[in-house]
Amino acid sequence: MSTLHDFLWLLLACAWVCAGCVATSPDPTREARPGPVDARPDSTRSVPVDRDTTRRPSGDAGPVQALRAAYREGAYDAVVRRIRSRRRDDSLHSSASQALHVLLGRAEQARGRHAAAIDALNTARRIAEGEGRATTAIDWALGESHAALYRWPEAASAFERVLSARPEDRAARQALAEVYRRAQRWSKARAQYARLVRADASNGRWWARLGQCNLGLNQTERARRHFGKAHRRVPQSAEVALSLSRLHRAAGHLDAARRVVDTTLTHQSGDPRLWRRRADLAFERENLKRARRAYVRTLATGDSSATVYRRIGLADVRRQQYARALPFLRRSLRRDSSHARTTLYLGVTYLRLDSLRRASRYLQNTIDQEASGPITDALAHQGATYSRRGNVSAALEAYKTARRLRPGRAELDFRLATVYDEHYRDKAPAARYCRRFLRAHEGGLPELRRYAMSRLKALRPTLHMQQGPASSE
Repeated sequence: MSTLHDFLWLLLACAWVCAGCVATSPDPTREARPGPVDARPDSTRSVPVDRDTTRRPSGDAGPVQALRAAYREGAYDAVVRRIRSRRRDDSLHSSASQALHVLLGRAEQARGRHAAAIDALNTARRIAEGEGRATTAIDWALGESHAALYRWPEAASAFERVLSARPEDRAARQALAEVYRRAQRWSKARAQYARLVRADASNGRWWARLGQCNLGLNQTERARRHFGKAHRRVPQSAEVALSLSRLHRAAGHLDAARRVVDTTLTHQSGDPRLWRRRADLAFERENLKRARRAYVRTLATGDSSATVYRRIGLADVRRQQYARALPFLRRSLRRDSSHARTTLYLGVTYLRLDSLRRASRYLQNTIDQEASGPITDALAHQGATYSRRGNVSAALEAYKTARRLRPGRAELDFRLATVYDEHYRDKAPAARYCRRFLRAHEGGLPELRRYAMSRLKALRPTLHMQQGPASSE
């Protein structure tokens, strides 16, 4: 009997245990049910989000945190799609809506779509202002996007708001100063950089920016002082050294310019710009041997421009090393055939090497290039100036020199005809140049043609009456 009683109690205990196991086992339908899935294609790796059962005052924080995690992992496209799919949800709290719009703006910034970023950030800012929240971080992001779109007034306004909220924030002041600088609002940029260097006089970059602002305001001496302070703090900066040496050079302080470049070359020996500046300074001082060495280093460090080859050739020609100059001048001509000085020195070199046919060809090329340049225009205008001042012989000489340089420029025939007509009793030269002009310019310069034809017609009785063409040329 006792055994039967024990058996019944054991059976009842097993039943209770089984019932408890069934009651606490997971529902397979609930366990297998996935969360909401965006059916649209997503080229960005999806971010797994664990189900959060923690009780919160609002149900919006979980999705926002998940989107922030996706943003941190670089899933910008997915973040934008998911936020745009739910940002019109009226059930969102204002704080969650603001957070989503800020996140949307940042994601659009990361995708390079700054106009869309500005729209989202402006919405976030309106929400924050309506709730009395701080907008400093939003304003900073707005400033970045406006600056990326070169909207300098809007960028400056955004960073000014940041600086108003945090007046001791040097990063904000630097961002505002940089916007002013890039907008070329030199006075405002200088005021901000001046405050920055007062706060930290060891920052060489800020001194250089201050110097650039003074250059923009045409205050070169101040700029030279500020670039000097920048160079002492960052002697390794090639940009600072080039700017300072340029200012020293413009002021005639070639030795000071050379010292600046030499100092930075000890830090940046592979920068071709510094070697080029070093070579140019030596070339201007007629130190041709040192200039040539520096130009060769310029080539070795990566600047193989036509100018560098030409300067090496010029240095050799001036030192009467003609055979040595020839390959460098040829290379310069291959890179740039438009520079008259290259063909001139090639002609001189071949002349000194007794290659007369080549010398003649290159020298003629030089003459042709110079004639097609501004020299002919200058001579023509000089002729007009002499004519108006009554210096007739000088006017004729200027016009005839221009005509020899550019024989196909028919307008010069018209100018010569006018001078002879106005200042000489013998009208034969005037008539001759009028006819040349009309033959050469049958289609162009209609006003000059009409005047030349009418004047030639008016001269016929005078020419008929004159006894022979007494040449006045």
